[in-house]
Amino acid sequence: MASFRALSREGHAAMSMRDSSDRWILIQKNTFTNWVNEQLRVSGIETTEFVKDLEHDFQTGVRLCQLVESLQGKKIGRIIKKPMNHHQELENVTIALNAISNDNVRLVNIGPEDIVNANLKLILGLIWHLILRYQIGKTKFPTKKLMLAWLQAVIPECAVTNFTTDWNSGIALHALIDFCRPGLSPNWRQMSRSDGLNNCKSAMELAKREFDIPLVVRPEDLSSPDLDELSGMTYLSYFMKVDSPGYHATLNMVRRLLKKGTVNNFTTDWSDGRMLCNLCVSLGASIAGYPALTGNAIENQELGIQAGKKLGVEPILTAKEMCDPEVDHIGIMAYAAYFSRFKPVRSSAEKVVMDVQPKNCYIGITSTFSVRIEDDDLYTSAVRADLKGPDSNPPVTFSWSGRVGTASFTPLETGIHRLNVYCDNQLIVGCPISFKVLADRSKVTFSSIDHCAVGMITELKVNSQFAGQGDVQVEARAPGGRVHNLRTVYRNGDYIINFTPSEVGVWQVSVQYEGDHISGSPFNIKVFDPNAVRVFGLEGGTVGMGLNFTVDTSEAGEGDLRVSVTHDYQQVPAYITHQRAGLYRVDFTPEGAGTYKVNVFYSDIEVRGSPYTLDIVDSGRVTVSGDGLSLVPVNRPAKFIVDTQGSSSGSVKVEITGKIAEPVS
Repeated sequence: MASFRALSREGHAAMSMRDSSDRWILIQKNTFTNWVNEQLRVSGIETTEFVKDLEHDFQTGVRLCQLVESLQGKKIGRIIKKPMNHHQELENVTIALNAISNDNVRLVNIGPEDIVNANLKLILGLIWHLILRYQIGKTKFPTKKLMLAWLQAVIPECAVTNFTTDWNSGIALHALIDFCRPGLSPNWRQMSRSDGLNNCKSAMELAKREFDIPLVVRPEDLSSPDLDELSGMTYLSYFMKVDSPGYHATLNMVRRLLKKGTVNNFTTDWSDGRMLCNLCVSLGASIAGYPALTGNAIENQELGIQAGKKLGVEPILTAKEMCDPEVDHIGIMAYAAYFSRFKPVRSSAEKVVMDVQPKNCYIGITSTFSVRIEDDDLYTSAVRADLKGPDSNPPVTFSWSGRVGTASFTPLETGIHRLNVYCDNQLIVGCPISFKVLADRSKVTFSSIDHCAVGMITELKVNSQFAGQGDVQVEARAPGGRVHNLRTVYRNGDYIINFTPSEVGVWQVSVQYEGDHISGSPFNIKVFDPNAVRVFGLEGGTVGMGLNFTVDTSEAGEGDLRVSVTHDYQQVPAYITHQRAGLYRVDFTPEGAGTYKVNVFYSDIEVRGSPYTLDIVDSGRVTVSGDGLSLVPVNRPAKFIVDTQGSSSGSVKVEITGKIAEPVS
């Protein structure tokens, strides 16, 4: 059962408080006061309400209730903020003691009257048990033993055996700070033991600045030969409580020792025994059946403890105690810290590391990677590699320069390849390595076209026959800026793309192979609209007389104009003259009567309305005869005949003029 009495400098129960001038008692009282105020500060209590005298400031029960609420992080009851009498003070203290008791802190030999009556000895004892429970941990084991075990493991050179005189020189504290963050106090071994006050002051200021560890003990007290044990334990507990700098430093130490996995705490991660077994195996111990352990946590823990003994590490807790879900962190943390003097034992395969992994690998092109042997006793002949592609196994050859081996291979196909590197037939760390073999982009070609028509399906083709199948992405950017993703279909080494432009102008078609543009990409394609070509001025004519008509391509986009004129299946020469932007004149001369056919093509596509037809007549074959062409009487009908036979069809227009004002027809 816990006895609520303060401890002497040597750790024994104080038998009397008559000699209150004892230096160690003053140090303890000052330390506990500082600790109480640190808890009140964290909870947001104003500094004006801090405790100045432990003996009397708890008499009303208000400060004690505030302290318990800060420690437990919750309200503990209805506190009388300004008690008016002895009864109300007792009521406040009772609320605080009940909250402490309900949190599994057993109250023995202390009651509300002891606090209200200012019994300093019992008040100091109560504060110490609050420090044990809420600052150090709720361990079932001797706190001093566990704390010393951890300190002896992490700063073995200091040979710490107590919490008093071993800390007076300040050297052990500097060593502890350097453990928590290596390099923070690297010269602690060269410090003078005779300069304890300055050593303690510089160490405590460093811990405050770097770790925010409060100075609950003054440097003058830590360096004093009258330092009491509980004050030393209270201050040093800040270095080993959960989430403290020492806690995280020990976690990181264990992480460095583990060859596989990681660790995040010193409680639940250790409860099934697997973490301890993992740690011991990482350091070279042999555990039968590992890693296929049983589901019995205590049996697994015992296997780990026995493996630790073989390494020379004696357990601090039993297997059952380590599996207890209520186990406090400090016992396991202290035990784990003793493994820090070991280094992970590496197998042959772990002595070979991958220096440079394969990258930028292309089909048919030799690629390399390199490995490095980190042990002089290992022969290069123990290292080998194999490479597996989707349907091939390219050979891998090593060339050694000292302990660095450069391996060469030539992929035979594209796709995912898997590389395994072995040493003594064991995979090295990091293997297998998967990487993608790409085609040589320089061998990927695009069957580009110069131009195509609006609304017509045009087949584009990306040829990867000599590069291999890969990821081909094709985009078409319209003159207006809109981007179209074009679907590709792989067929016998070619990627077929159907391109149907919807806008006149220059389109940009980009072709990417495995994420990069192929040579020449993006490609320009001129898109035209033959249906936007207009033809006008085509009328009939006469043999031997030149004809012309106009072709307007201004709305059709860029293209080549071609005109074909035929008569009786014979080509008639036609001449195209560029008048101005998009406007052309076409000239030809009919050489015979009959129907002529005019075909108009724009970039080899016949325009809308083509072919056009027109009739040409031969006026030389037209004859006129009859009496009406000779002398005729006035006011009598005159007749004559116009014979157009052989001159082709055409309209006949006759015009007769005489000496009268108006012509008569």
